[in-house]
Amino acid sequence: MWYDKLMLNIIDTVIFDLDQTLLDKTQSLVNFANYQYEQYSLDKFIPDRNEFIVKFSELNHMIMPKEEVYRKLIEFFKIDWNLYHELLADLNHKFHLYCVGYDGLREMLRTLKREGYKLGIVTNGRDFYQRNKISALGIHGYFTDIVTSGSVNIKKPDHAIFQIALKHLKSIGRCTVFVGDSIQADIIPAKELGMFTILKTKDASSMLPDAICDDLMEIPNIIKSIGSN
Repeated sequence: MWYDKLMLNIIDTVIFDLDQTLLDKTQSLVNFANYQYEQYSLDKFIPDRNEFIVKFSELNHMIMPKEEVYRKLIEFFKIDWNLYHELLADLNHKFHLYCVGYDGLREMLRTLKREGYKLGIVTNGRDFYQRNKISALGIHGYFTDIVTSGSVNIKKPDHAIFQIALKHLKSIGRCTVFVGDSIQADIIPAKELGMFTILKTKDASSMLPDAICDDLMEIPNIIKSIGSN
């Protein structure tokens, strides 16, 4: 059976990125920024709540340590430095409580699981931080394997982190679909390893992935379509 799948290139594995693919990072950051603004009475330093939310979100979308994010926030808004460690610890321990997934997340995963696909996640980020998000979304049980850059000290787009996931899932590139939101970190390396790719985006202009969609509920049918070609 395994040999037959290889010969027919039957797709039996789906691997996902996490942030901005399954997890709505943009809305999650807004939720948490709102919470911290109120919890720590940041209006004393920043009268405009929206200004804080926008800056907090902007910095957290950049690739930088969370320690640096809060240093920049404190310097930019002239927040009391005594709050630095408390704000940072609060993020580490509570951010996941404000995380939300995209519409259709669990239903899409249930469909794929029911149809027999092996499911995995490959995500950049600190291990405890990413796993807390996954657990908070209530989706941990759908995945056979979860690989975080923090747990293996390898970051996307390095091929090695994708290869670790394939090994754990007992799959190979040409029998796998990778779903992610980044051309550079997700789509290019996955394609270089022989995987089929789906880009999670509203922008339909890219020709590089095998498919593009912004609705998670479309993914099961897209995978069937890819597998039938």
